[in-house]
Amino acid sequence: MVDIRGEWDNSIQKFCLIADIVTHLVGVAEKEPSDFLVEQGLLVGTTEYFSKSHVLKRTYEDEEHPFGWMQDGVFELFDQEERLYCWRTEEDLVEVASKLP
Repeated sequence: MVDIRGEWDNSIQKFCLIADIVTHLVGVAEKEPSDFLVEQGLLVGTTEYFSKSHVLKRTYEDEEHPFGWMQDGVFELFDQEERLYCWRTEEDLVEVASKLP
């Protein structure tokens, strides 16, 4: 969450407070600017968070596995539940985001 202005203090606690009250959680996975590893772990860390989560994963032309093996495993979990949406361009991102509940 370092892409949040001012870099939150106690970011995991704040994430959980927000995640507890929202209807859906949507993660956008990119290599840059800040990756997605911590938040991705939180999304699958509890059944409650996982059940209301969706992931928008960016794909890259020049790399088959731009994310690490741990992240690939989490992507597979979301894919099995049909809650993984892949995108490459900003136009693709807008399109896949429109498919979210």
